[in-house]
Amino acid sequence: MTDPVAPGEQQLPAWSHTVGPGWAALLARLHEQLLALAPDYRIESCRRALGGLRIWVAERFDEQGEFDGHWMDAASRLTEEAEARSGRTCELCGAEGRPRFRGGRHGAWITALCDTCAADPRTHAPPVRVHAHG
Repeated sequence: MTDPVAPGEQQLPAWSHTVGPGWAALLARLHEQLLALAPDYRIESCRRALGGLRIWVAERFDEQGEFDGHWMDAASRLTEEAEARSGRTCELCGAEGRPRFRGGRHGAWITALCDTCAADPRTHAPPVRVHAHG
């Protein structure tokens, strides 16, 4: 699957449409944290998987072309924290949640939901698939 962002739009705001509204604050906070580390940071991929976010930051290199391990360590810590929080945050409303199995005979998936959203029959439909820009 092609990632749903256009080249050059590789910071987190470009990925916000690929997740539910409850995770928007998680992405916004992570965006601010990554901007503080490197204003030109790039995201390789941001996806929903197994009831949480999976975020990959692009590698960075210094002026001499050397791999910036400090950047990768710091950025990885931040993305891992956001990924962990996403599994405890309802993707729909942002309240405290947990990964839950959804679906039936036509397929199953896992999404993080709070008790209220999990009880809502409208959340029993599969999540909307996001297609790449053509």
